[in-house]
Amino acid sequence: MKPGSTHYHWPPGDEVKRTSNYFCFITGEQIYPHDTAYWTDQFDSYVSERGYQMINNAYSTGEIEMNTEWQSIYGEWYAKDESAAGLAEMYHSEKMAKSHDDAGQLDN
Repeated sequence: MKPGSTHYHWPPGDEVKRTSNYFCFITGEQIYPHDTAYWTDQFDSYVSERGYQMINNAYSTGEIEMNTEWQSIYGEWYAKDESAAGLAEMYHSEKMAKSHDDAGQLDN
């Protein structure tokens, strides 16, 4: 997942600026408009940088198995990342195929 300046969206570049303070779904800490925040559609909430790190650490250690909410959020983010990666690869493959098709058209 690539961070936006204040909000995460897929596809990249579809960024929304927050103008209000929100509370982190994981930690309960306040997230200010200038802070990096991660969005979860599953819970319609923001997750702070610290909350994001907590979820990733729990996944790395296997502790995420004990928290179904964190599992859902991690699964959502993973699926979005994979989707974005697949779209990027498809775009790159199509662009390369087109460049090969166009190769030599200006040759005499």
